[in-house]
Amino acid sequence: MYLPRALEFDNPPGVRRSEAQFLAAGDLNGDGRLDLVARGDQANRADSLLFVNEGGLRFTAELDARTFDPAAAGEPSVEAANVSGLDAGSDGRAAAPVDIDGDGDLDLALLTPRGLELLENTSPPRRFARVRLTAAGPDARALGGEVALRAGGMTRRDVVKLTGGVRAQVPLDLHFGLAEAETIERLEVRWPSGAAGVWRDLPADRLLVVDERSGAVDARRLPRWSDGSRPTMMGSPSPAVVAQALDGGRGLLAGGRPSVVNFWAPWCPPCNDELPALVDLAERYDGEIDFVGLSVELDDLDSVRESIERFGIRYAQFLMDEHVVTAFFGSEFELALPSTFVFDREGRLRRVFRGALTGAELDPLLASFRDEGTNEVTRRLLAAAWIGQARVQRMRGEPAAARTSYERALELDPDSRPARRGLDETR
Repeated sequence: MYLPRALEFDNPPGVRRSEAQFLAAGDLNGDGRLDLVARGDQANRADSLLFVNEGGLRFTAELDARTFDPAAAGEPSVEAANVSGLDAGSDGRAAAPVDIDGDGDLDLALLTPRGLELLENTSPPRRFARVRLTAAGPDARALGGEVALRAGGMTRRDVVKLTGGVRAQVPLDLHFGLAEAETIERLEVRWPSGAAGVWRDLPADRLLVVDERSGAVDARRLPRWSDGSRPTMMGSPSPAVVAQALDGGRGLLAGGRPSVVNFWAPWCPPCNDELPALVDLAERYDGEIDFVGLSVELDDLDSVRESIERFGIRYAQFLMDEHVVTAFFGSEFELALPSTFVFDREGRLRRVFRGALTGAELDPLLASFRDEGTNEVTRRLLAAAWIGQARVQRMRGEPAAARTSYERALELDPDSRPARRGLDETR
């Protein structure tokens, strides 16, 4: 990696050695410092890593999972690449930090043998500045133009370039994280022509278009994706899908808590490899996170029950059907076994694991959910879903299952009179 007038280093303090060979830099947490993305080469069994810049040329691969702040005292520290989804096992070299959705933070575009992959940055919003230079010479792109931006007592520097990292073209607009600074104290531009300009007291959270010829700075709002234009996955994975339980009846997979939904089969060796880790985590997070198994074996249910007994599986088990497969994998599905979907409390998909996972991969992500809450509207909607399920269970003559559903509803909405009344009636 080359940055003009920057200190070159071979092994910054805090950066653990890895076979990951391909670097890209970008301020991913908006604190004003360049973080490092190291792309792994799976041929060499190298993990992709994310190193957070703490300042003073110190980098760490550990960070607070909720605030993206490695200095947050007393908060849980986890593997940054794990929570971000960067270590999903995709081979590749090129990585480009780019604001895909126009929300003011840097997402990641990754090129892999499977094609282009996009990782959306969902860390809490922070202040930023985006700078676009328009040169007066024949090349309006201002390649080689240098920008120094000071805000919140920190000066940040960057240069307009076509490429960054390995085999990656990067945006010509320069991105600067400002942490909590609301004003840009000083913006200095050194143009490729040799001219220079200085501007003061500019607004944060804007695209600043700087024109060399007029000397003007036009502060614009970023164009953002509308909710309806956001890309969607094949299928609509959700823990609120209704499925057939192994022991009879139909019900919601989960809802109201973070959940882990695992597709498996007793004759699948990788499934058997990961089941001990899932059983262990399900016991450790009992009452905090719902674990759900979905068997794709539908004919030999005795073999499914034998595996459940052999591995000591205590979490809920359902059977896959066309409705479930379409919801999770789409109509033109390619079902890989095992596949594990991880959802947060609000039912948002946070991570998909293809192939056997390990406890070390899943545990940090589950631990990070402990710091997250659920908004009141979502809690009430989820409570209503559990109440609806309880009513169906009562109609089918399943009072014990109905009581469990009413209890889940009360966890989400303790003031729910229908849930309280239904629980009293089924005791």
